[in-house]
Amino acid sequence: MRFINGFGTTDTEEKSNMIVAIICTLLCVFVFIYYIMVWSHVIETNRHQEMYRMLFICTVILMVAIVSYSLSDGKSWWIKFVLMAAVMAASLVIAVTTGGDYLIFVLPIILCIPYYNKIFAIAVSITSGALILLEPFLSNLAGYIDYNFVSFISRDNSVAIVGTGMEAAIDKLVEFTIPCFILFLSISLLSVWLTDRGHKYSLMYHEAQLKDATVQRDLSIASGIQKGMLPDDIKNEKEFEVSAVMLPAKTVGGDFYDFFKIDDSHLALLIADVSGKGLPASLFMASAKAAFRSNLASGFQPDTVMKKTNQILCDSNREKLFVTAWLGIVDLENGRLSYVNAGHNPPFVISEGSLKKLDDSPNFILGRKRRIEYNEHRITLNPGDRLFLYTDGVTEAVGPEGEMYGEGRLMEALTGCKGTVSDVLDAVNKDVEKFVNGVERSDDLTIVVFGYEEPLVDDEIIQTFELNHDTYQDVMKHIRQELTSQSCPENVIRDIEVCSSEILSNIDMYAYQNKGGELGIAIAVKDRKAKVMFRDKGPAYDPLLKDNPDIEKRIKDHKVGGFGLFIVRKMMDEVTYERKEEYNILRIKRGF
Repeated sequence: MRFINGFGTTDTEEKSNMIVAIICTLLCVFVFIYYIMVWSHVIETNRHQEMYRMLFICTVILMVAIVSYSLSDGKSWWIKFVLMAAVMAASLVIAVTTGGDYLIFVLPIILCIPYYNKIFAIAVSITSGALILLEPFLSNLAGYIDYNFVSFISRDNSVAIVGTGMEAAIDKLVEFTIPCFILFLSISLLSVWLTDRGHKYSLMYHEAQLKDATVQRDLSIASGIQKGMLPDDIKNEKEFEVSAVMLPAKTVGGDFYDFFKIDDSHLALLIADVSGKGLPASLFMASAKAAFRSNLASGFQPDTVMKKTNQILCDSNREKLFVTAWLGIVDLENGRLSYVNAGHNPPFVISEGSLKKLDDSPNFILGRKRRIEYNEHRITLNPGDRLFLYTDGVTEAVGPEGEMYGEGRLMEALTGCKGTVSDVLDAVNKDVEKFVNGVERSDDLTIVVFGYEEPLVDDEIIQTFELNHDTYQDVMKHIRQELTSQSCPENVIRDIEVCSSEILSNIDMYAYQNKGGELGIAIAVKDRKAKVMFRDKGPAYDPLLKDNPDIEKRIKDHKVGGFGLFIVRKMMDEVTYERKEEYNILRIKRGF
């Protein structure tokens, strides 16, 4: 790349001026020494006095050019013309003194090449050619006759020259100099053209290199930003651990994952794969991840998060990319996993001695159809279970013989996995690397491993009561007092009271058959959520498995009751059940 300095000269021209000035200095020394040697008859010549004048004038011209260069500091725009004129003048004088050796005129052509100025090089070529045409006449003026272009006659045992020196010069011009001029001009113009083309290609290559370096730098920055967007592994949590790895096929990839706690008791797990590779996929990935985060932070359930994220991606998807994704929300209190699969590879649950594939029918991919409903599925993880999430870069990894790693090999690797989430991740990653045996990846490889260690305990303070008709009001009074003391809003207290009344009635009627029994109550208000836990020793029974009543039919048939749990589900934000040891445990949550 060429830079213009403050004197209107490029850095390239400034360096070329210095080279030509050095050549001028050497030529000046050579011509001056030659002049002294001829003048002092060290070199014998039959040339006339004009020869000496030419050498002296040439020396003066070269010295003027050198002094001009020194005074201009080599930065004036006109200095290259002065220097090149001096070189051409010296070339002409040397050609005259050597009797028509035109090879010296190659020197100015060579010296003008570093300027990389096509017009300047053509001007030098034409001017040098014109000076070649002057050589026969200047040689004649200097008293030199080229005997190759004169006629001889024999007279009285002697040889005489026929014609004048000017006639010989004209003959030399026609027979020798003009053909040399045509050949010289053709070769010099060809060299100018080749130099110009080479310089353009050199600049194009240099610019391409700069662009490539810029792109690589930008990709490196983008890769760093992408890695910075990924969460760090979560270790040393009592309830869970998460470990992940992403190996992009290019500098930046289209895979991404995310995991974070939505609140104190819920963890979001996300893994996704954008169609395509490189920067476009990376940018679309960033958009998708931001949409997922925003919708999860709004408190939506997985099916709603998928639906809203799909709508956002469809609205901004000009490149017609799409995303496959798997999203799950884990309730850390009981291991309940609610998840939605949008066309992604189904994950695996590694339990002690077994491997289960969550191969529920996947929903449609994200980003292509706006009006899509997504189905949510639920399972319960037990303490010690490992949830293995991955992208197709794992199963589609190709070995040296062109065979894919495949789901079968993955299941074999997972079956033998034991230990922490990091152990599982490392075991599968090493198995894949061993299989590919150095073959370059064609797709991004991403793995996320979640380990559920033990249920989250909210430091619940359990109050026990003997539940019967006499203590019913005492329990309700205790619930109100606890919620009030923990600054729970009145409207939330009233809703919880309605639901608690229904739950107590069901426990008394179905768990203890109206004969009374032990009741445990735990109440906590935290993070703008009120939680109440009910514990009884009745037979195992999950009330959430019961279908909602047909309201219209029951009203039509004048049937009373059957609406208790239906009311609880409608009024509370979350209702969960678990059987733990000898207890039925029912939890209700209400945000505010």
